Amino acid sequence: MNKLNEIKKLMPTNIEDSLLISAVFDVSRKYDSSFVKELKKIKKDYGITIDSIERNKLRKAYYYNLPNKYNLKFYYSNEQLNEVLDDFIERLKNYDSDVILSSLMKRIDDAGSDRVKNNRIEWLNYYNDKRLRWKYSLIIIRIDQQLFDKIDRDFDKLTSFISNTYKDLENYRYLSIVVDSNIVDESNNDITWKIIYKLSVYAENFIQFDGSFFAFHKEKQIDKLKKFLDERKIKNSKKIAQDFYRNISCGYKFEDCYLSDDLKTKVLLFKKIELDESNVPCPSCMTTIQNGNSYPEMFLRSWECKNPECPDRSKSGRGKRFDEYGVYRYFKLSENREINIIDNDTYKKWHRDIFNCNVNYVEYLIKAYSWDNENICLVNFDAIDFENDRNIDYINSKIYFKSSGIKLNETPIYDLFNTLSKQINPNEFDGKYKIKNKIEIINGNSSICLGKLLPGQIGAAITSPPYYNAREYSQWENLIMYLIDMMINATSIFYTLSNDSYYLYNIGDIVSADNIYVNSNMSKHRIQLGFLSCLFFEIVGFNLTGNIIWDKGEVQSKRNSTINLFSGYIKPVNCYEHMFVFKKGNNKNDESKIVKISPVIKINSKGENTYKHSAPYPLDLVAQIKTFAKKNEYILDPFLGSGTTLIWCIRNGYKGIGFELNKGYYELCLENINSNFEQQTLFEN
Repeated sequence: MNKLNEIKKLMPTNIEDSLLISAVFDVSRKYDSSFVKELKKIKKDYGITIDSIERNKLRKAYYYNLPNKYNLKFYYSNEQLNEVLDDFIERLKNYDSDVILSSLMKRIDDAGSDRVKNNRIEWLNYYNDKRLRWKYSLIIIRIDQQLFDKIDRDFDKLTSFISNTYKDLENYRYLSIVVDSNIVDESNNDITWKIIYKLSVYAENFIQFDGSFFAFHKEKQIDKLKKFLDERKIKNSKKIAQDFYRNISCGYKFEDCYLSDDLKTKVLLFKKIELDESNVPCPSCMTTIQNGNSYPEMFLRSWECKNPECPDRSKSGRGKRFDEYGVYRYFKLSENREINIIDNDTYKKWHRDIFNCNVNYVEYLIKAYSWDNENICLVNFDAIDFENDRNIDYINSKIYFKSSGIKLNETPIYDLFNTLSKQINPNEFDGKYKIKNKIEIINGNSSICLGKLLPGQIGAAITSPPYYNAREYSQWENLIMYLIDMMINATSIFYTLSNDSYYLYNIGDIVSADNIYVNSNMSKHRIQLGFLSCLFFEIVGFNLTGNIIWDKGEVQSKRNSTINLFSGYIKPVNCYEHMFVFKKGNNKNDESKIVKISPVIKINSKGENTYKHSAPYPLDLVAQIKTFAKKNEYILDPFLGSGTTLIWCIRNGYKGIGFELNKGYYELCLENINSNFEQQTLFEN
């Protein structure tokens, strides 16, 4: 065959045709889907699981016709052979042919055996030596009223715990903060959710990284923020932008907030990712012949093996990509130790981030976020009794609560919001417009229009704001700009509401690139939109009095379809959103609860959006305002969307006013309201 001979001429030795064909199919990976299909059948027929090492052995046996207990063998047609040969020759022309041929020869040299080299023990020995610099692989603290009293009810001591433990926790590993029971201050005010949101925001911002990081273009980011502030007529915009961007604010990375289904236990989870530029041995060839300027996450460096003899090169001759934590997790999985497996019953109770209150959350956290023989630190816990094969230190002293690091109100994000809040003039919210009708819809920007209302007419507010870059109608250059706009809007509402009135703010976390310091997917992570919103709401003047958790039930997620019940692999599905209860005034009562409400099913069997809106929320969720609203005062929705809030007001005999900036959605509101109410007037802008 001419094509095969063309390749053979480039090889250093004469190679048997059948062996060369097998190697070309192996390198091309074009028909790996057929191997995967065979593998699935084996797992189903034999009722077994196959780890990565065994999988690689079987793949080798498949392509090279090696003896194996499942009689796997690859059959190909002439048409398929021509396809892979054409593809291989084309790649030799367009990529580094020497590297590709070297990779091909490596596979041929190894083809005579069913052995796939397993570097697990050697690589883990390297990594375990490196880990000696840290004390713990997992730290869990339990905060209850007794602990809070012991530290003199000093919130700054709780944040000091976060900064003090950072140096002792292994890189790429987890800190968990468990708030067990409600916490009250010296005036008996419930501050549970205040503590939670403040700890969570602080954890991501307590370190000021002033080193060099190639992807952070400080001056460009300053100029963008300055321009944004200028457009909103903010004074001293250049200095404000420079102060915010003087360093990179970082710390732990927010992972999730898990809640028990009785809402008595709240579990914050954070991951430490500290910049580490040191080389990591390739798991396939154990060399450090590598390069890489790739960061799949902020500060998490990945490498590409450049060893031409590495057996894991791609069909284009590219080296294997890997990061340190990913390799460690892979090799721990390949050990397949029962002590690192989470049983099905426990997983069923914890497969959502609202977990069954009967589950032992300490046991779960240890199993899910650490492996055997690792060192665990439990703070403010009694001794636990379950098989875990970890080394556990129980700490009840105040060693980690000694004051250190910056305080929350000294972080750049707090300073930014606080500075902006001082530029707002309350006199701007002293309008003369008296609302005329029971229901009014306004096509306009509520941040601006609310200032034209005669004060004292709005007795409650509820909304689901536009989420940061989650929809086509809500796009910002970065997360900070989004938060500033939401803060401006919250300020408008604060001065519009009558005293002692409530604002219910429905918002959930999202996964997106925040683009605050770098403009790339490197900054993509789970963003704590709710807790960040609480920060600027409090600075504006609102008092957080509770959190109504919207449990959306068994939401659809790919995580449920391919789950690996091993330590380090489980990630519960996000199934809830916050509806924070803010008050313009003080309140000692906790307004927290879980309400289970199915989301709006907006797509019908034909794939049509019957609601004509990408993110409608259910009437039952709006009904939560009933406890906080008065019928002689208006209910406000500043981001009206498709009009759900006003529809609820009409059906339940409340007065309502809503603002919608988007012209298309405004007209949709009119259409929806017309079907529920006979009259509405337009606000004169």
